[in-house]
Amino acid sequence: MGFIPQITCRRCGNKFSALRRRCPNCGTRRVQQSSRVPGTTPSAVKGTAANARAADNRKWQLIFGAVLVIAVIAALVVMIAVSLPNADAPATPDKPTPPPVSDAPSPSPSESPTPVVTPTVTEVKIYYYGDLRTEFSCRVGDETPLTAQPYPMNLVNPEIVWTSSDENVLVIESNGSAATIKAVGSGVATITVTCYGASATCRVVVSSR
Repeated sequence: MGFIPQITCRRCGNKFSALRRRCPNCGTRRVQQSSRVPGTTPSAVKGTAANARAADNRKWQLIFGAVLVIAVIAALVVMIAVSLPNADAPATPDKPTPPPVSDAPSPSPSESPTPVVTPTVTEVKIYYYGDLRTEFSCRVGDETPLTAQPYPMNLVNPEIVWTSSDENVLVIESNGSAATIKAVGSGVATITVTCYGASATCRVVVSSR
């Protein structure tokens, strides 16, 4: 039995006879080791052309590596040399540029506004085709033209305002001193004309058709 070689299981580590194909402990199949020896490459044989080319390649690789290391060191030296003078001198902040001085315009004296003189109106009267009216009657749908006359009569473009006390009964379309009264509903409404504080009224009774 001492002449039979022992094999160590690659899984559990137990030794067993080389006559067995599997480990009696864990059942792992043993692996046959190859007895083949890899052949020698041509570049490893001295005196061959491949060996000479390999030697030249190694030489150029060493030269290229040395040049690369020298270039990196030179770049670091240049960077340090450039940064040292700037590190010694304190950084001076940029001074802000003052804005240009412009001649301030001298304020011109403001003109005092001219006071507006309100015309004096003593009274206002309402006319229907030249007839003085303080009241009249009409029917729904009628349109009645009226004219307001302020006194004194020498006023130029006087400001005249027409109003209706009930727009559900009377609607007024006015243009200065002239106005058109539209009866839109039955009832009683009052027309008021105002001109510079003076006013006149006219009572209107609207009946349905």
